[in-house]
Amino acid sequence: MGRTQGPWRVIHNLSQHPPRTLTTSQALPKSHRSDVAAIVKRQDGLITHRQAIQSGITADALRGLRARGEWISVLPQVYRVVESHQTADSNIRAASLWAGQPACVSGIAAASWWGLIAKAPSRVEITIPRTRRLRSRPEAVIKRRLLPPEDRALLRDVAVTGLPLTSLHAAVALGSAGPEMLDRALQTRVRFAEVRAAHYRNLGCHGSHDAGLLLIAAADRAAAQSERMFIRLMKRSGIGGWRANQAVHVGSLTRTCDFVFLRERVIVEIDGWAWHHTPVRFNADRF
Repeated sequence: MGRTQGPWRVIHNLSQHPPRTLTTSQALPKSHRSDVAAIVKRQDGLITHRQAIQSGITADALRGLRARGEWISVLPQVYRVVESHQTADSNIRAASLWAGQPACVSGIAAASWWGLIAKAPSRVEITIPRTRRLRSRPEAVIKRRLLPPEDRALLRDVAVTGLPLTSLHAAVALGSAGPEMLDRALQTRVRFAEVRAAHYRNLGCHGSHDAGLLLIAAADRAAAQSERMFIRLMKRSGIGGWRANQAVHVGSLTRTCDFVFLRERVIVEIDGWAWHHTPVRFNADRF
């Protein structure tokens, strides 16, 4: 399925195959057919058992649809109409529909749903409260934890972890490919402060230690980029007499400063609040 990426949403295109409409058996009453068609069009060709019953389809009619192969069971209580195409998006949505509320798509699957990565995982991660009785399946892996309300979002009718938390936790799950994805998200989609706040709200959850290390590394790369920009500006302006990463001694204190103008006795530090994380760390880098 095609996607058009925007800053906060990915638009799902359901018109790639115009000759084929997402309908269901002509044996159903016309009013029921239109209700079901609206649901499956909105949900990548999917419908749940409850939605079908609420649309007026009887249990006998539902069994007939399944027996004739018009509706295909993809997960317990979740069906795909035969006219639709199975896609990475439909797999993620199916797992979300199966898990129900207050479950939330998370991890790499959430990153795919947000459009942060091009390839969706073969297994969808679902986060649920610890009290929910739901077991992992070949199509979905269950993670149990308390998810703060600030870290939940609704995107194209699917509950997913918010963009800041998704960016960080998916970066952990992606392994060696994670830092590049996180850097790209920080540059184009989400602010560092938002990701940091999401990390603090979820301290102690599985992977939070690695997430903290990724945050520090991302801030370090951002600081290095700022320093390179400063050097370019100095050279372009013809300003000399400075040294980079110069050790400076004042009394018993020694600090390595980003830039020092020796003759003018001026120190320039280029590392914003994102790098220091806390007031203690910020002040520790000052004389």
